[in-house]
Amino acid sequence: MERKEPSTIGDDSRVMLIIPTLNEEEAIGPLLDEASSLFDRIVVVDGNSSDRTREIAQSHGTAVILQEFGPGKGCGVRTGMKLFLSQEAEILCFIDGDGTNIPGDLVPLVEIVRNGGADIAFGSRTKGKRDSESMNFITLASNRVVSYLLSARFGGNFTDVQTGYWALSRSAVERILPHLQSTRFEIELEIFSKARSYGLTLKEMPVGFRRRVGRTKFSLSLRMRNLYFAFKYILCLRSPV
Repeated sequence: MERKEPSTIGDDSRVMLIIPTLNEEEAIGPLLDEASSLFDRIVVVDGNSSDRTREIAQSHGTAVILQEFGPGKGCGVRTGMKLFLSQEAEILCFIDGDGTNIPGDLVPLVEIVRNGGADIAFGSRTKGKRDSESMNFITLASNRVVSYLLSARFGGNFTDVQTGYWALSRSAVERILPHLQSTRFEIELEIFSKARSYGLTLKEMPVGFRRRVGRTKFSLSLRMRNLYFAFKYILCLRSPV
């Protein structure tokens, strides 16, 4: 798949990139090579990998911390948010650590948040260019169903609320972090649902998607878990007083 060279974030320490990882030794090195040409501040939040993920990240000069709260991606994301709020930074970005996400595709998301176009910007893999076999039919179908249901409940016409691409303003992180409880892959659904219910503005942009490096962790049982949480947020979530 042909890709355009991304513009850069520039020399801007106000933007922090967090990459949650768990056993991604095959993907993390090349991913950090890409990301380091765009971002000055990168932190790998590791979920106690049993392979060389942390060692490889550190060899690239990247800061590495162990996630808090327990196992699972949701705990890694929440740990990254907590770290972000302890630093002098204004925009927080996330991408997955498995090589599927393209660091350069975060650049327009950052610009949307930086320019006040939204409190949170996220990427739509369904609208963007994808490598062949990067998303199978079940993945595409489940994404569309969940995105449709949550859009119908909370408003908007969003297509990929389970994306791994996120850019959030500091005020958005301050608003939602105290209310996040996710431990696993449902974290994106919770961020979207609670941000919408709290009145934050969200914007979705097309992003690319590559075939995964290594073996996927997203099993059928985890897809069903995400569907459960989607209905939970649809039926139970209310705006805070």
